[in-house]
Amino acid sequence: MIEEVTIRNVGGVASAALRLEKGLTVITGESGAGKSSLVRSLELLGGKRSQSAFLRSGEEEGSVEAVLSGVSGDRAGSAYAGTDDGFVLFARRTFSRNGRNRTYFQDRAVPLSTFSTVMNEEMRIQSQFAQIELLDPKRQMEILDFCGGVEVSNLKEALSGTFAGAVECDRSLRAAKSREQELKTRFRDGEAILTAAKGLKLAPGCENEWESQIRTLSLRVDRMKKARDNLLRMTGGAAGQGLLDLLESSGLELLRCLENDEGGLPKLFNEGLERLQAFSREAARMTAGQSVEEMEREQDLLEKRGGLLRKLKRASGTTSVEDFLEWCDEAKRASEWIREQERNLAELTEKGRVFRKEAAGLAAELRSLRAATASRLERDVNRHLADLAMEDCRFSVRLTELEKIRSTGADDVFFTLSTGGKGETPVNKTASGGELSRILLALQLSLPESSLPPTLVFDEVEAGLGGRAAVLAGYKLQELSRRCQVILVTHEATIAALAEHHYLVRKNGESVEAVKLGKEERAAEIARMLSGDAGLPEAMEHAKKLLSGRPEYLISADSKN
Repeated sequence: MIEEVTIRNVGGVASAALRLEKGLTVITGESGAGKSSLVRSLELLGGKRSQSAFLRSGEEEGSVEAVLSGVSGDRAGSAYAGTDDGFVLFARRTFSRNGRNRTYFQDRAVPLSTFSTVMNEEMRIQSQFAQIELLDPKRQMEILDFCGGVEVSNLKEALSGTFAGAVECDRSLRAAKSREQELKTRFRDGEAILTAAKGLKLAPGCENEWESQIRTLSLRVDRMKKARDNLLRMTGGAAGQGLLDLLESSGLELLRCLENDEGGLPKLFNEGLERLQAFSREAARMTAGQSVEEMEREQDLLEKRGGLLRKLKRASGTTSVEDFLEWCDEAKRASEWIREQERNLAELTEKGRVFRKEAAGLAAELRSLRAATASRLERDVNRHLADLAMEDCRFSVRLTELEKIRSTGADDVFFTLSTGGKGETPVNKTASGGELSRILLALQLSLPESSLPPTLVFDEVEAGLGGRAAVLAGYKLQELSRRCQVILVTHEATIAALAEHHYLVRKNGESVEAVKLGKEERAAEIARMLSGDAGLPEAMEHAKKLLSGRPEYLISADSKN
């Protein structure tokens, strides 16, 4: 429970300290006196996001501190409130105009999320806006599940994890199939292209090298053909006379026509002819070692390789052999991934089926628990509503089975109300503000002991109530205060009179102060709340009767009317 709250520069409060005790504590004051600043301070203590508008005018930094005692070992706060501190938790939050927040436990800085988690276990704030929340079906489900206690909480956690597993399997399946389709589209002819490219023995720069080899071979073929043509003209081949034969016959004829007794010319002729014949034989030997057909075949092979490579590049959408080689590597990996994925998809499909089956079982179990919880909640809420002068109303919790399972189960939950034996309708369509206030209070009273926080703060939840209904609500708040600490900000005098502790919020100059009232001071404040004038004798007498513990006469009087 909260033992002490210290506020500095929040709203209209420059500095205030409240020492709180067990039981029912009320906080009253005239409209505009600063009660909302106290509520806002408690909301900040609960982890609500701060705003610069929360700061007192002219100040740059504000803070809220609290001392909480009896922190249970099964709650998150026990990690900070050890036995050395007697299970006392010191919480502090500061915020500034520049938006900077700091949160502390035992003067140790902690993240705001951690601070909020711990403080929400220790304190719950129920404001008039909770009536609006009560109209939300999601909130109604949360209330029902909250009443289910640890068993429902554990089951929901298990279902949420199983559902998340099924969703993740489905997401992975969709992603894998999408990826598979993408790869198949991108590498739709991948296997054929890879097979065709395998025999090309590709390497970076090979295309330029092939073109260079083709040019070299083309030149060699041309030179060899010309060499063979010229050699054939010289020798005549096997079928006829060549230039050498013609030269020999012409030379001999010439020698016969010339008279040269010394024999010099024949010698020169014979030597020249022998050299030409030797030249011809050497040229024949050199050309005989090189096959034009082989070079042409090699050239043709290279040209076909180049043509095939160009075709493969077009098919793969690449422009260079380097890009094509990279594409081939990606295609190989894609092909391997697709083959591997066939097994993975089967495993994911089976895993998702198991998750969905398990989720269906958990959802059915959760529905059964919710149905049992709904029966208990209906019984308890209606018992409390009868005590709150709503005997003619019947509160019900309805579960609607859904076709699809969600992370929260396969049910929709909504609260209904029937009056005077008439047909039931959703509370958001029929319940008045006063009825919603009492339903909220009845729900709080119906929560399991383990679900109640050590401190409950109510901010004018009795709005819309008066007379007998207000007194009965006060009794219920008293009943609730025996189970946890209850702090109530109220304008209702009959409820304020039932409290064990009473704080008055009032302005003191330009600041706001919270003062704990004694017996006589309480009478004056309740008289003011009744009539607007604390000095009015009738109001003071009425206030003293309320404080004497005899508000029953209000109930009796209201019943007669």
